[in-house]
Amino acid sequence: MRVGLALLVLLMMAVGCRPAEEPAEEPAEEPAPRPIVAVVTTPVTPSLADGRAVSTLATPPSLTASAMPTTTLTVALTSVPRRITPTPYPTANLPAVQSPAWAKDAVMYQVFVRSFADSNGDGIGDLNGITSRLDYLKGLGVTALWLTPIFEAASYHGYDTTDYYTIQPEYGTMEDLARLVDEAHARGMKVILDYVAGHTSNEHPFFEDAYNNPQSQYTGFYRWTNEAHTTYDGFAGLREMPSLNYANPATTQYMLDVAEYWLTLGGTRPAGQGIDGFRLDYVLGIPHPFWKQLRQTVKGVNPDALLLGEAWTSNRREIVPYFDNEFDAAFDFPLYGSLQGNHDKVGDGVLPGQASAGLLELDAPGPLRAYPPGAISVAFINNHDTNRAMSDFGGDVERAKTAATFLFTIPQTPIIYYGEEIGMQGTKGAGSLGDLPRREPMDWYAAATGPGMTTWSQATERNNHPADGVSVEEQQGQPGSLLETYRALIRLRRDSPALRQGSYEPVKAADNDKAYAHVRRVGDDIVLAVFNFGDAPAALTFDLSTTGLVADSYAATDALTGAAVPDIHPPTYQVALPAGGSKALRLTAR
Repeated sequence: MRVGLALLVLLMMAVGCRPAEEPAEEPAEEPAPRPIVAVVTTPVTPSLADGRAVSTLATPPSLTASAMPTTTLTVALTSVPRRITPTPYPTANLPAVQSPAWAKDAVMYQVFVRSFADSNGDGIGDLNGITSRLDYLKGLGVTALWLTPIFEAASYHGYDTTDYYTIQPEYGTMEDLARLVDEAHARGMKVILDYVAGHTSNEHPFFEDAYNNPQSQYTGFYRWTNEAHTTYDGFAGLREMPSLNYANPATTQYMLDVAEYWLTLGGTRPAGQGIDGFRLDYVLGIPHPFWKQLRQTVKGVNPDALLLGEAWTSNRREIVPYFDNEFDAAFDFPLYGSLQGNHDKVGDGVLPGQASAGLLELDAPGPLRAYPPGAISVAFINNHDTNRAMSDFGGDVERAKTAATFLFTIPQTPIIYYGEEIGMQGTKGAGSLGDLPRREPMDWYAAATGPGMTTWSQATERNNHPADGVSVEEQQGQPGSLLETYRALIRLRRDSPALRQGSYEPVKAADNDKAYAHVRRVGDDIVLAVFNFGDAPAALTFDLSTTGLVADSYAATDALTGAAVPDIHPPTYQVALPAGGSKALRLTAR
């Protein structure tokens, strides 16, 4: 045992494991990388020779003397060469969540407003620009939009609000927002706004009045750390983003009023005809009682509004309490960590072919096992705070299609980051560039210029260039393009009850820890998806004996093209897949 522990400690020191943290917005650098981890607790004796371990994908506690003798050690899973045997999550002992039915079946799309579409030629994306592209989004299959912050703010990203009741002038007016909402609703699409409740800008009038002024009527809104009110807590320690104080009832009431205001578009719309909910920024830094009050306020105005929380943690157990009369949905950061690894590092997760696919046996069905009934988990493979997926894949279009196949065939509600569907690239830039390369203008045209194309960010180090094959114009209507693959996968999800409502059964591959499969079933609707995440072609054998596929044989068709493929004869399925390749099949018992 001592030898095993010593080896694990040395391995841990070598890989430099560190705990998960929330990324800071610009201008600060984002916090330390978050490794994928396995937690091994004595008296379990791990064997580095065969790589077996028990993983909970939890953020580990600090290693202290007081933790002995039940020592918890953190080991990078990329160091484990063989398949990982997952330990199931305990079921949450919480009442069912009354979440909006529309959100459970949604295909969501994140719009970084400044980069998406420009309607007036100033080079900056705006609300009317989004309205002009709604037909594109509907054609893609999108049913809900999340707009990054549109309120008046000090920085380009909008996460440092200066006025919660005013739209950033560059983006438009209340009338423009109302038109966008009306046009989206006419196309069967919902619109949710970013809601930043943890902090304001240090240019917010409340803060400017209270700074160095303990007698200010707004002094209770912030968390001061000295009597003169010249030092204070800030998001990620940033002076530019002072933290709000929810021990102050006036702070709570102010932010509840903000939510109610936008749900009704400033009192101009009845329930259901305004905003359809909120994406809740940085929820880990705000007390639970506030979120409970927010839910009561929001649902009192519109019971069908969505509350979607950003709880950035690798530990699913830390997300569970937010479903106790607080949120309807939460982003699946534990799954993201397994799929893509460190959000600032390229190519270190399961999807790029570096980590063990055994992680997915736990994290793909994790929400079904850990969350109360009705809770919604929203899965993603990139967003505005992470490296873009195509950069993680080194520009490999086949692997990007495989990632999309996984995203649209798991139980979670999928969300697309704008430009993901055409393979836009972008990684965290050096120095002042920061997150800009992850948020470049949406590439509509082969020439990378044209009506509606934004130009606000034109760094010389930009990732997307003219005639690079990465644009809507170059991929639209082209069979086999990434864009058309996304459209086909979204149609498949829309038309398959199994993918939206069915059971989830993970399937192991024999002697290959980079291969994975899952079966989705409801009634006679069956979908089998198989994946080779490895960097070499592979002849794979999948064990179907643990699934509900009990017939002697199944007729199979390619789920995206409808073409017939050879029958499947359980209890095994043999298939050859290219490096980074996948197949989705619809099965019918013979």
